[in-house]
Amino acid sequence: MSKNKSDSKRSKWNSFDWDSLDYEPPVVNATFNALTNDFEVSQPTKQRDWSFDDSYDVQQQRNKPSSKANYSDEALTVTFRLNLEEPENPVFTKVVDYGSFRDQDIIPEYDDLMVPTNNNQVEEDYRTPIPDVPVNKLRSPYESVKEYLYTHFELMRHDFLLPLREAINGYRQEYASLKGAETMGESMEKLSAQKPFRLYERVQLNAIVFGSRQPLHRISFRLPYSVRVQWAQSKRLMPGSLVLLSKDHFKSDLKIATVVDRGEEEPMKGPDRFEYLIDIYLERDNEDQPLGFGDPTLTDKDIYVMIEATNGYFEAYRHVLKVLQNVEPDQFPFSSYLVNLSKDILIPHYAARKRVYDINVFKRHVRDEQWPVDIMGSWPEYRTGMDKTQLDALKTILTRNLSIIQGPPGTGKTFVGTYAMRVLLNNFNESLGPIVCICQTNHALDQFLEHILAFNEKIVRVGGRSKSELLKEHTMYELKKALKGPRGISRLYRSRDDIIAQIEQTIIELYEQPCVTVEFLESIKALRPRQLECLKRAINREKKHEAGSARDLASDSDDDWEITSVVLTTKKPSQNQKRRGKNGRRGNYSTINDNDALNNMSSFWDEGNPNRIHKAKEKTTNPIEIWLKEAIEFVTDSDKTTFDEMAEGLLEQTKGVVYEDMIDENEIIEEDQFEEMQRNFQGDDFEYKAKNHFISLGKAYQRLTEVNPGERQGRKIVNYKKAGKPAAMNRANFNFFEDIDDVDDPWANDAKENSKYWEDEPLKNQSLERWMKEDDVFMWPLSVRLKAHKEWIDLRNQSLEATLRRLMSKYTSISAEIRSVMVKYEAKICRENRVVGMTSTAAAKYHDLLEEMRPRIMVVEEAAEMVESHIVSALTSSLEHLILIGDHQQLRPSTSVHKLSEVHGLSVSLFERLIINQFPFTRLSHQRRMLPAIRQLINPIYRDPPLQDHPDVSKYPPVRGMAQPLFFLSHQEEETNLSDSASKVNEHEAKIAARLTLYLLQQGYKAEEITIITMYSGQKMMLRKMLREERTPMYDPDQVKVSSVDGYQGEENKIIILSLVRSNSNGQIGFLKTANRVCVALSRAKHGMYILGNASLLCDKSELWNEIIANLEEREERMIDTRLPLQCVKHNVITEVQYAVDFTDVSEGGCTRPCGEKLRCGHECLLKCHPYDHDNILCKHPCGKILECRHPCPNYCFQHCGPCTQIISVRLPCGDTIEESCSKIRTMAKNPERHRCPTCSSPLSVK
Repeated sequence: MSKNKSDSKRSKWNSFDWDSLDYEPPVVNATFNALTNDFEVSQPTKQRDWSFDDSYDVQQQRNKPSSKANYSDEALTVTFRLNLEEPENPVFTKVVDYGSFRDQDIIPEYDDLMVPTNNNQVEEDYRTPIPDVPVNKLRSPYESVKEYLYTHFELMRHDFLLPLREAINGYRQEYASLKGAETMGESMEKLSAQKPFRLYERVQLNAIVFGSRQPLHRISFRLPYSVRVQWAQSKRLMPGSLVLLSKDHFKSDLKIATVVDRGEEEPMKGPDRFEYLIDIYLERDNEDQPLGFGDPTLTDKDIYVMIEATNGYFEAYRHVLKVLQNVEPDQFPFSSYLVNLSKDILIPHYAARKRVYDINVFKRHVRDEQWPVDIMGSWPEYRTGMDKTQLDALKTILTRNLSIIQGPPGTGKTFVGTYAMRVLLNNFNESLGPIVCICQTNHALDQFLEHILAFNEKIVRVGGRSKSELLKEHTMYELKKALKGPRGISRLYRSRDDIIAQIEQTIIELYEQPCVTVEFLESIKALRPRQLECLKRAINREKKHEAGSARDLASDSDDDWEITSVVLTTKKPSQNQKRRGKNGRRGNYSTINDNDALNNMSSFWDEGNPNRIHKAKEKTTNPIEIWLKEAIEFVTDSDKTTFDEMAEGLLEQTKGVVYEDMIDENEIIEEDQFEEMQRNFQGDDFEYKAKNHFISLGKAYQRLTEVNPGERQGRKIVNYKKAGKPAAMNRANFNFFEDIDDVDDPWANDAKENSKYWEDEPLKNQSLERWMKEDDVFMWPLSVRLKAHKEWIDLRNQSLEATLRRLMSKYTSISAEIRSVMVKYEAKICRENRVVGMTSTAAAKYHDLLEEMRPRIMVVEEAAEMVESHIVSALTSSLEHLILIGDHQQLRPSTSVHKLSEVHGLSVSLFERLIINQFPFTRLSHQRRMLPAIRQLINPIYRDPPLQDHPDVSKYPPVRGMAQPLFFLSHQEEETNLSDSASKVNEHEAKIAARLTLYLLQQGYKAEEITIITMYSGQKMMLRKMLREERTPMYDPDQVKVSSVDGYQGEENKIIILSLVRSNSNGQIGFLKTANRVCVALSRAKHGMYILGNASLLCDKSELWNEIIANLEEREERMIDTRLPLQCVKHNVITEVQYAVDFTDVSEGGCTRPCGEKLRCGHECLLKCHPYDHDNILCKHPCGKILECRHPCPNYCFQHCGPCTQIISVRLPCGDTIEESCSKIRTMAKNPERHRCPTCSSPLSVK
């Protein structure tokens, strides 16, 4: 794109003498060390700055004569060549097993993440390739499909793996540098403001939740006290993110989980005002210290720390990697092009039998005129409405089985794509199968499908539910609702429900039954037959006791061995009903009627609720309870039951709700972006269909009530109240699993005084083995009984946990079977339609659906924005025709690791890689968006051939109120950092942009016709703040859209205000040096564009900007300066503004002259010059009309005359004088009998 130094334009703003950059890659030297039996890689040869920037021709740089050695392309692959200048070392090539990735676990293993760091290690050169990570081959073919798949798998895997590793190492370093555990959280968060992780404290397992595909864990956590999060706009804990948990600060313990649900607006509230609840899926546990199903004994409830990486959204990688692992090399489509870079392009197989197409897509009836063409021959000229390059693109699409269409800004690539689809749909029937449309974002997909919907309604939208009202009825979700489900699916759901019931019962036994049973002891042969018989006979003996027996306790309505997770019936308000919290903010609550709540507990969740209330049943007494009767009697000195404690807690349901409104600017995510990621993660089948079960783990947490009645995303939302520490031991909190020898209890002294059983104290140290010989187990001392029971309960818990894991595995298996049945059912729905649309993420996620669908044609929009592996993961073995539409000179694929992007070529899309290797493609060249003056800004980017203007763009009207349709307002005001983040802001530019926006609104433009774009998220926040400050009674600039450049790809508007932000003395221009982003930023405007930035800095640091600014300088009209010219539409007076305060001179949107136009009343307008009409102008000239009293009206012209208010003096007959308004005196004169002198009270007689 950029020219050589000798012939490029130089700008007066440029104070820097540019050198041409050398983009040669570094050389990697390696020697074999016989002692270590390994390679030693030396530092690469020092090179100049090098990156995969499309602003230069790499091949041209390679062909330049140079005194340096010629370097091979293989220098950046997994092959390491030794330095040939050292002949004593043998030349050796590292051998890579290209099939090894197929068995690679996608979830990182312990050794992948827990990599020790060397703090003394010198930071490596950012241009050096990462060891053992392959490089995308940009200018040479791959050796095989295996190497191709291996390379892209490893690149993608490391793109999400390295941020996780960096997060753990960052946390370790911060933790090691801190002293004083009591301030750990707050200090850690302060230090981690710019670190690669986000911190969560006091993480605990809370409940088991049943998802549609696998069981989940519900965990509670707290944010550090210094952190406030606005969850609706936060990137934290997004569904699909990976989180890392550890209870030893990542010394040895590591657990990996995926966030499944964090709530729509914010996480569920926990038992206190600082605690939140989210649902996670445990991807990898620590076998030595498992999270498992929690601690049934509740003696040592583990507390974890949890972190998440600030980069690398896992959901975007998981499914792509899985698909790459499953691709069979011999069934890989288009391998001759993608792998071997063959340029011998074939006609699509399905089109070989039909070469004559009717390309008339405008006809409404079969008998209408046809436009037949032989797609492989010369085409007649028809009035298709296309320019020559668009027609060439249509030919390319119809005749090549791999078609590449480059569409620069405004050239109509979407129009060409939909036209081609219309031709294909008109010329082939349903036997061709559905055409699959892939887009990068949900928004782009909706727009593309809406174009198709205009001519074909047989569309299926797969993936996250669409926000488009037009497509609502065409989503897979809605289509399945209208149809009968697949055969056999009900049976599978019932089977899964049965498994849930078994899991429930197992967990209940694990958590709610603290005593083993005699049957269990028989099964493990823990006691001899005589000992077991002794236990069984205890039931008959116990019946003779009148009170305090274990039988009475077991049959009492307050029985603690029954499930006591209480659920209340609530009076359910509407879903949107709100109540105000104590701080005045709105929150979601359910209202409770105390009497109804306590009287109707058993009626709530009557079906399928694992925690529903049962009326206490008569049940067989467990002999073990009688055997441990002394312990039970010993701990039941409290009359208050768990039931009573929970009932009291019901009335505190709204206590402790916390609201946070402080925004961490570095973590803000656009609402559309968050919804995009959430919808891609959830998809169509994100429902808890298995009766919405959850099971609370342990009595430490008690079921309270719903936070918001009803279902959200298909499950019940619950709140929990943690049980407080009791005043005395009772059976609800006594731990039967703990060794009595090890009890260190604050209640022990009081208990000893009140219990006769402590007389066995001398015997408690005797071994269990000695007492096991005694057949009469009731002779055993209490301490020995408890020791024995502790061993038995441990064995029981191990058995139950093994059972749980087996049931959980079975649950996951049957959920997968349900999914398999649904895939075939959904594929049938798709085959019955003509077009199927999905995002690239959904294409990988639902790849089994794509394979089952067996499509032949796939259209990929925004192909140049997709990582190559995203497109590869969407391909199916049945595919015959792949159409790639995009523009590699606009936005590139986004990656998480900068080095993988720049050095390993991960940011180079398949679209761009093929074009780099001279694969045939068609480029559109007639733009229909920008005014020619604006289009010239991107001439340095699109040189050969240059873009041409459609005649219509020259007919745009001038921008009202502006002297020029395009202007660069240069300044020297320095940028600043946004709080503790790396994001940049420029307050001067934000103020100018806000005032200019208000000025344009005054010219009569609507808010939706203006957009402000910027490169930095921090500047977006600053711009919104400034726009709010410019509100007036007539205009609201805050309604104008503010967007990032990346988020505005594919969009356009009449007027664009571009804030470049960067202005500093360090010579840093950040994103502004990236030609792709510059291209997008400068090509969004149709009628007018106004750029705010430091022109001198840009010219010094960017050859591209130097050429752009030189182009502005050379134009006849002045289009760059330190003052922005505004032009009054009435008087053509120019007003120049340099700072925001200068807009005061044009506060009404015109100039400094008086308006002077005649109003309807005949007076001249007194306002300053303004462009808006006078319909709503209030005339403030004096009225001047003569009233009945012959006084002039004192009001303004726009006011009603009304009564005369002029004060007059009148002498009364009584001799007194009064002063009143004229209108009041006249009223007194008309009714003298009703009025008296205010001084002497005599009757009035006014003449």
